[in-house]
Amino acid sequence: VPEENLLGGAEGQGFKQLMATFESARIQTAARAVGVACNAFDLGLAYAQERRQFGRALYAFPRVHQKLAWIAVETMIARQLTLRAARRKDGDERCDLEAGLAKLLGAQVAFAAADVALQIHGGNGYALEYPISRLLCDARILNIFEGAAEIQAQVIARRLLTS
Repeated sequence: VPEENLLGGAEGQGFKQLMATFESARIQTAARAVGVACNAFDLGLAYAQERRQFGRALYAFPRVHQKLAWIAVETMIARQLTLRAARRKDGDERCDLEAGLAKLLGAQVAFAAADVALQIHGGNGYALEYPISRLLCDARILNIFEGAAEIQAQVIARRLLTS
């Protein structure tokens, strides 16, 4: 390949460049997952405050507000891990472990949050006029993008063993 057509600018660095791409992509997927989890929280909370059952807002029932509280906690943890990975990436530090952790946790948190929000909506969660009906599908794909959860766990475990 002529030098002017060389991708990445340096010969023999393809694998390293590919791995750097995975770091960025996994951080971006983790950030998307945090966004999905935040959306699930917002939708679940709004519905729980609006919907009345037995003369009270759904939010008044302890199991509902406990579930929403856990969404908030788990989302904050995923957000902080994602920010840590992004800061390391921005500082040109190795961040494959942090990116993998953030992606794996973020995808799991997003799916759990969407599932809880859908449960709060009950049967209405499947009605297309409610945005939550789409969110579970949006959350599920995050576990597949940039390495399925099982592969991601293998990558993380291998990295933990070598550090």
